[in-house]
Amino acid sequence: MSVAIIDYGSGNLHSAAKAFERAARSSEQPQKIVVTRDPDTVFRADRIVLPGVGAFADCRKGLDNLNGMVDAMTEAVRDKARP
Repeated sequence: MSVAIIDYGSGNLHSAAKAFERAARSSEQPQKIVVTRDPDTVFRADRIVLPGVGAFADCRKGLDNLNGMVDAMTEAVRDKARP
């Protein structure tokens, strides 16, 4: 399973990725955790993480600045039912 953590330019994503890697190890299921700004990687991921706590306006601005990211997320989540 692959997990894409979206890097939209805010926050400490290194620690978020490490937390997901640790959880993946404890689940004993092979998982690929990746921090990405690439819409294709997000679209292909089995799970999508949009990090941030209470800063959605800044998050949305960052996503809008990543060419194709909003479309990739919309298609992956709405059309492909990816959590």
